[in-house]
Amino acid sequence: MKMEAYRSLYGDLSKLKDGSLLDDPAGGTSADAALFNLLLAASEAVDRHCNRHFYALSERRRFDGPGEAALALPDVIALASLRSDDDGDGEHETEWPAASYELLPLNAAPTSHWGGPHNAVRTRGAGGRRFERGQARYEARGWWGYGERLEPSGSTLRTRALLASSSLEVSRGTDFAVGQTLAIGNERMLVTAVSSNRLTVRRGLNGTTPADHRTGSAVLAVRWPAPVERAALINAARLWTRAPAFEPFYVDADLDTDVRLLLEPYRAGGGR
Repeated sequence: MKMEAYRSLYGDLSKLKDGSLLDDPAGGTSADAALFNLLLAASEAVDRHCNRHFYALSERRRFDGPGEAALALPDVIALASLRSDDDGDGEHETEWPAASYELLPLNAAPTSHWGGPHNAVRTRGAGGRRFERGQARYEARGWWGYGERLEPSGSTLRTRALLASSSLEVSRGTDFAVGQTLAIGNERMLVTAVSSNRLTVRRGLNGTTPADHRTGSAVLAVRWPAPVERAALINAARLWTRAPAFEPFYVDADLDTDVRLLLEPYRAGGGR
């Protein structure tokens, strides 16, 4: 069975296989691929229940102009650029200076453990500038999602990580676990295997672009809101325990009451 490593998981296999949730089901790593895919499915179930995703997705998106000073956005962590199509030719040729707009709420703090996402962009400065009406008139490039909290893993790269390589040599492999999302510069990676100080990773995760990384580069770990991570781990552990013949692509349509209560403060009203 192959690990379906195409997005972040909320948690890792070390936490899932901990005795407080699920005793190591095979006394080793033989079930790791199945558990990985199960935790992936549980993470997607969390997103569906909450109508949002908790990983940072690097993407370019287009929006209709509302004819007002503020433009509503889905969960957004940060914008790298904002462009407009001013002549209706379908090309977003006009780039807005960063000083001409600001994200709302002003104090959202999506990169802090206590923060949440922005949900709108507002024009700044005198002159009454607005987001003019029109279909797909605005294009925003940025990081989308509930938030992103990065913490030092304790390790750095021992050797250069080349663009085409799927492995990393780190200073201390015990800092990592299968299923973790890592950040080196602007690239995100998903750990699929740990062998001593060598990590096998899925490069260019969550819409990021693979890049070369220098020896000594800091390896950061992405952390999830604690209730979100716990909910995904509990759901995965219970599904495994309840169905020994479980097929990893199937997830129960409903969540247990305690899992839903953990996620209730994080539910959004509309679709992602």
